[in-house]
Amino acid sequence: MGDGVKLGLALGGGFLRGIAHVGVLKVLTAGGIIPQLVAGTSAGSIVAALYCSGWSIREMEKLALEVNHQDVYDVGPMFFNLGAMAVKVLIDFLHLPVPFPSPLGLMSGYKLERWVERLVERKTFRQLGKLLAITSVDMHTGHRIIFVSEDVSHSPPPGDIFFIRGVPVAQAVRASCSVPGLFEPKKIGGRLLVDGGLRENVPVEVLHLLGADVVVGVDVGYEGEHYKPIENMVQLLTQSLDIIGSEVTRCKLESYAHVVIRPVLTGVTPWDFSRNAYCIARGEEAARQALPEIKRLLHERRNRR
Repeated sequence: MGDGVKLGLALGGGFLRGIAHVGVLKVLTAGGIIPQLVAGTSAGSIVAALYCSGWSIREMEKLALEVNHQDVYDVGPMFFNLGAMAVKVLIDFLHLPVPFPSPLGLMSGYKLERWVERLVERKTFRQLGKLLAITSVDMHTGHRIIFVSEDVSHSPPPGDIFFIRGVPVAQAVRASCSVPGLFEPKKIGGRLLVDGGLRENVPVEVLHLLGADVVVGVDVGYEGEHYKPIENMVQLLTQSLDIIGSEVTRCKLESYAHVVIRPVLTGVTPWDFSRNAYCIARGEEAARQALPEIKRLLHERRNRR
């Protein structure tokens, strides 16, 4: 848009439910809605990175339909890591003087980072076609760490937010996707970084700080819907994180989002790759409902200038 109105799109975390973001982008693009600023958290950071690095909607949809757990999950080492973590807990409990380094997650995240690295062709933030922000949290301090390009200008952020430049996109995505307990934290510059969803699962405040005039948040997280019965530790962990973050997400969206797109994604688990097409369709449906309101807000902002 050459009217000076900056549209910001925040793509939230939600494990496999993040595939719905592709459906949202498909409808927005077809409707002529092109964001100038895109922020992503966790699963949303993957879609945001692809979109800002120049992937077409058709290419993203094809990838979303084809992706499976072997692309992103280090399933093989998971069982070894689980055993090592159990041994470490036992050693610490018994106060045994045995030096035993333990992994900090079930999976290393190596496969996920290499996969994203290939998809974005090792690009840095400055090489992207759009302004991108990716969120994470420093476990040492609790601070929100926002990866951006060197070109981003912004007002001074709150004291717990730090903008970081010069990090490759794939490393930022890996940090943002590091769900505590599931993936090991990503170490960058002395920081121990985990999933940005711990502090802001739909990064609408980030877009506000970066100067967006209209902020659209896409929430693919927990809504209190009924899940399948808990059958394993991973399901317990991921559903717990969803529930814990739901109230914070609601408050952030009320404070900083002009429009909230919330696809109905009942029962989609982190391992349910058979429902990729379902997630895309639900994203399309929710975006179609929100499209008139987004256009109205953009029209209002343009007329004020």
